[in-house]
Amino acid sequence: MDHDHHEHRKRRWARIRRVKALLRYTPRRARFHRYPVIGRFADVARKRAYLWSFRKEHVRPALYAGAIAALLPIMGVQVPVAFALALLLRSNVMILVGLQFITNPFTAAPLYYGTYQLGHWIILQSGFGVSTEVVPGDAGVPLEQTGGLDLHGPDELAWTQTLGTTFNSLVLGGVIAGALLGLILDIIWRNGVAQAEAHRVKVAERKRHSDSTPPVPPAE
Repeated sequence: MDHDHHEHRKRRWARIRRVKALLRYTPRRARFHRYPVIGRFADVARKRAYLWSFRKEHVRPALYAGAIAALLPIMGVQVPVAFALALLLRSNVMILVGLQFITNPFTAAPLYYGTYQLGHWIILQSGFGVSTEVVPGDAGVPLEQTGGLDLHGPDELAWTQTLGTTFNSLVLGGVIAGALLGLILDIIWRNGVAQAEAHRVKVAERKRHSDSTPPVPPAE
């Protein structure tokens, strides 16, 4: 029994160390003012307890919103956007900002390529977000049939529409992939909470039995 309890404590502390390592670069209440840009709002952040809460209603929105924001094509402004989302959704700012480090100079290219491919495939399958096909200028297509865009020529129009479709693909792919990532993180988090609660109940039950008075043998 003691050996099992010792092993469980070792695994628990190992999980805690991993979580602390993941949260090492996230904004904490004591050093929030050191963060660039959002540090100006340190007084506002410290007065809002939900930004630092690990209760269910503050963690779960942070997981989904943080994962989606991390995969959107907004690299460079992710942290201010994450802070604004934390205030808007009344969610944990440490988790929301911490998830933004998923996208960094080393991972941005493969992640954005993947979200673009996902979004582009969905656009092709659904037709939602696809740009209008541009016909060469000598085909005599009236301006109103190109959407009424008064540009210098069909080449510029085609370039603009291609860029628009690319951006739509990145956004759509980022939202869907981010929501799926948020779901995975949510399942992992809820499983961890359930295990922690089960262990707490088990420890309390064991302590209750150990503190109970042993039965008195009947008198002869």
